[in-house]
Amino acid sequence: MDQHRYFDHFFRDIGINNHRHVFPGTKLGLRLAILILLLGLLWSTGPYFYKGHKGCSDCHVPHYETEASCVDCHRGDHRTDRPQIAHYRLIRGEYACFTLVDSLAVKDGCRLISTSGCRRCHRTGRKGNGFATDLDTSFEQTLPEALADAIVNPAIFMPVFYFQEAAVTHLVNAILKSSAMYSPASIEDGRIIYFEKDKEDIHNIFTNQCGPCHRILTEQFGGLGRGIVGPNLSGIFSPYYFKNFKAGKSWNPDRLEQWLKNPRDIRSNARMQPIKLKEDELKRLIHIMNS
Repeated sequence: MDQHRYFDHFFRDIGINNHRHVFPGTKLGLRLAILILLLGLLWSTGPYFYKGHKGCSDCHVPHYETEASCVDCHRGDHRTDRPQIAHYRLIRGEYACFTLVDSLAVKDGCRLISTSGCRRCHRTGRKGNGFATDLDTSFEQTLPEALADAIVNPAIFMPVFYFQEAAVTHLVNAILKSSAMYSPASIEDGRIIYFEKDKEDIHNIFTNQCGPCHRILTEQFGGLGRGIVGPNLSGIFSPYYFKNFKAGKSWNPDRLEQWLKNPRDIRSNARMQPIKLKEDELKRLIHIMNS
């Protein structure tokens, strides 16, 4: 094979069908220099070209191949061997259990969401209050590690739960499962809200009477209170708050009034002292807590 035919075959193999029009009038030395440059570029791009890129299995031992592809569960981009691109928005193995049918991690996470009162402030699975971040947007907007960190290191007005590591992993899987199923069609940009203590309304009835021991997050008034001795009261009148008034009953304004008059009439071991409020003060307090 002469030199011209060799170059014809080479350029045809890499997708250039008429290299003589691409490089008109060039000498053999210049063509050889271009050939060396192209070979160097092809070699530097990795196995995708010169030995056949197989995807994730080039670096990882595949599993669940009969169920789905790697990117179906872990996201990322299987078309490249560059780690920064291949692992973009990657879901690590411990957080990918939500993609499996009847995952025990997801079931336990759903149990924790219910028993821990997450829906007092958040929506997940299209259920819950809208005082804080809508967790159904998590799959598209938030990395699993960020969710885990938010649970371990809660934001202001979020209760401290002291979950063990396994429980945090299960919660993240349950949140991602619901988010993958119920993610809204249009997602708003996240909003950051700052609560400044020095600008808190000192005449607010909740701040004065409840705030030393409790905190609450509301839509109308934002976050109120500074105490962590008593329970977080966010969403107390909603169906997502703990049913712990008496005999497994939920809270409502009438029951709160009974509690404030004398907590030990409701629970004999209650440590809270009676709170004496005028009728208009009680109405304002209920309005705040029900906002």
